Amino acid sequence: MLVVGPAQAVGRVRPARRVRRRPSRLVVPFARLVAHSALIEQILWLLVGGLLVLSVWASPRMQPRRLVVHGAPSAAQPLIESRLRSLWQKQPYSMRLGARTLEKELKRLGWVAGVQVRPQLPAQLHLHLQPREAFVEVRTEYAQPMLRLRPTRVFIDPTGIVFQLPNPPAQARGGVILLSGSVALPPEGMLPEGSPLWRAFALLRALCDQDRSTRYARTVRIEPNGEMSLSCQAEGGLLMRFRLGDAALYQQQAQVIHLLLRNSPAQVARWEYVDLKSPFHPAVKPRATQGNLPRASDLPDSSNREKTH
Repeated sequence: MLVVGPAQAVGRVRPARRVRRRPSRLVVPFARLVAHSALIEQILWLLVGGLLVLSVWASPRMQPRRLVVHGAPSAAQPLIESRLRSLWQKQPYSMRLGARTLEKELKRLGWVAGVQVRPQLPAQLHLHLQPREAFVEVRTEYAQPMLRLRPTRVFIDPTGIVFQLPNPPAQARGGVILLSGSVALPPEGMLPEGSPLWRAFALLRALCDQDRSTRYARTVRIEPNGEMSLSCQAEGGLLMRFRLGDAALYQQQAQVIHLLLRNSPAQVARWEYVDLKSPFHPAVKPRATQGNLPRASDLPDSSNREKTH
């Protein structure tokens, strides 16, 4: 049987197109994990080690069970012990009772300048206290005979901070400020700049800075009206007096005082006092008689003082 129809064009047959299959979503991450398996293993071991260290550190047996305080004077030890015990009962473990908490609690004591906390095994914390330097002593003077007991006193460190010491030293390196009459002792803390007490302190500090190699007795007396006078040791151990007024120009006054203290004992013996209310025009009052010359041992802070070079 013959079938007649349209002729078909003879040409090149195209091959069948291949269909690419996309990799599964799980294959790519797994391949990456396999490629970085060594790094992942290291990270996991580090995590395990960190968790082990943290668990050991947080264990109650590893927490400090003993506080050791260094540098506390014997007179202040009962107060420090009571404060630390009350704080320890509230926050018994170091995870809550940190170094800053201990430092803050101990710095509430005015005489503590700094605290260093050092842990030490087994289960101990060592607290090293740094007391403030008693640079200048401040005393009060009472006129009533019945109140002439040992006067209450405070101290000032070289930065101008007022504080009380549980064990006062025999003498202060910078000198003594004597408050006469009804002048009250300053409160603890920083001295207000420009006050009479601050100017007296600044004068003593300037004198001490100008003559660091020589230590001699210095006493500044502050009257209720703000007038000041200075008594200090000159060459030969004689006592020299200066009237300072309100000591507003204390820096210039300190320079003149430093020069006048270098005079010979014979010259100082002829002076009763030097008026330095105007340090640019000092005035000297001659002494009427030469008998019974005052000496530095008459000063209130001259106990066990001597001139040392």
